[in-house]
Amino acid sequence: MPVTEFAILPLTHPLTKENPTLPSSVIEKLKTAKEVLETASKNSFHYFQQIEDPSIIYIIGKWDSPAAHGTFLPSPENQRLLGLLKDDIASGVDPDKKMSMWHLDVDAFEVGKLEKWVFEAPVISCNRHFVPKQRREGFEKQFNQVKYLLEEYTKPYKVIGGWRVEKESEEKEEWVLFSGFESVEHHMGFAKTEGFAEYREIVGFVEGFEVRHLKAIEGL
Repeated sequence: MPVTEFAILPLTHPLTKENPTLPSSVIEKLKTAKEVLETASKNSFHYFQQIEDPSIIYIIGKWDSPAAHGTFLPSPENQRLLGLLKDDIASGVDPDKKMSMWHLDVDAFEVGKLEKWVFEAPVISCNRHFVPKQRREGFEKQFNQVKYLLEEYTKPYKVIGGWRVEKESEEKEEWVLFSGFESVEHHMGFAKTEGFAEYREIVGFVEGFEVRHLKAIEGL
């Protein structure tokens, strides 16, 4: 079954909201990485920059399975990529500034005929929901009941989510949800809609969540 790679790369470069432009040298290195990843996976890869903290880069890609990706990780091609980017990726002890990568049990690249791919939106909301293991089934049931409220608001962009495959703990699950908006303000406007009170009932099943906004990196 295809899976979605979800990777977070905090950069060493001191980028800010006022100065979010990536150095051209980093863009070129990411282009090289994109070519290598797409050749290895035979699927698409895309790069995004966090709006709240522009020094954090996200990679969204597709593999035929976690095993297929696992075969690539120790390869000479991947080791060369890690060497190429080693001075650009932060490796400190701060968990918010540490590279991480895992898979989601969903094909985030699947799009229906009447939908637009979520990652084509000007702004993509990346919502990470941290769900206790015993509440996973209840969360999933509740989300499926209220998902239409978000879908109606984000049209024509598709809403797509999946469970994290490689868990941080056997007692914790993580649901990652992507939805597309015209702007951050457009996303915030969802909380003012009539149906939001019903939608936010999913909060009762989580022990925490993180909301970040992403935008595609020009030239990649």
